Amino acid sequence: MKQRKGFTLIELLIVVAILVILAGLIYAVLALARERVRINYCVNNLKQIGAALHMYAQDYNGFVPPYTNVVCAGEECNFILPNADNPMLLKAAFLPYAKDKQIWHCPNDPFAGKSTREPPKESGPPTWRGFMWNSIDHKVTSYKIPMEYAAKGIAPVHIDFPPPVLTAELVGGPRDPRYIWRLRWDEPLTWYALDYTHSDPYKSHWVAIRLFLDGSTKVEIER
Repeated sequence: MKQRKGFTLIELLIVVAILVILAGLIYAVLALARERVRINYCVNNLKQIGAALHMYAQDYNGFVPPYTNVVCAGEECNFILPNADNPMLLKAAFLPYAKDKQIWHCPNDPFAGKSTREPPKESGPPTWRGFMWNSIDHKVTSYKIPMEYAAKGIAPVHIDFPPPVLTAELVGGPRDPRYIWRLRWDEPLTWYALDYTHSDPYKSHWVAIRLFLDGSTKVEIER
């Protein structure tokens, strides 16, 4: 009877290599599926916020809450209403229309429910701090609500008449005494809330989920 030979070392290495490749592919697919589930979860959150926004507008003659969660600093604060960035006032405005507190935060937000007006004390990547921490206050929501909705001169904003976007541009050159930031108004702002907690600043991975004033949502993905 002919004796059966065992696997050679090369054959074992080939099998191991194939298993490693398959495991990597499966992990990538699972990670992508998990990300899609989280994106869909946050899309559903924004849709519910959009429904609450429309109910609020119906009760207040079409106007939206004059509040923002953008952390303003310096001259920017001169353009918003007093206490417009107070998280408790934003929460109070929506409380009768959105009872579920979970819709205001995304699972990807590491600062959900925390006041992020000051830099974090714990260790963390500086880029991540600047990307997530310093732009909006996460006390009430993970989603950015632009300060245009609370800007003096245009607030309160009617849901059917979007406000213009407030942008900044440099005037003059570095050696010019007029080298300052000048604010100007651009095209109408049609979206109400923005979720970018799925983005990764280190991998140039940008995911933006927008809630528009008409209640619709849109997912924008750039890799």
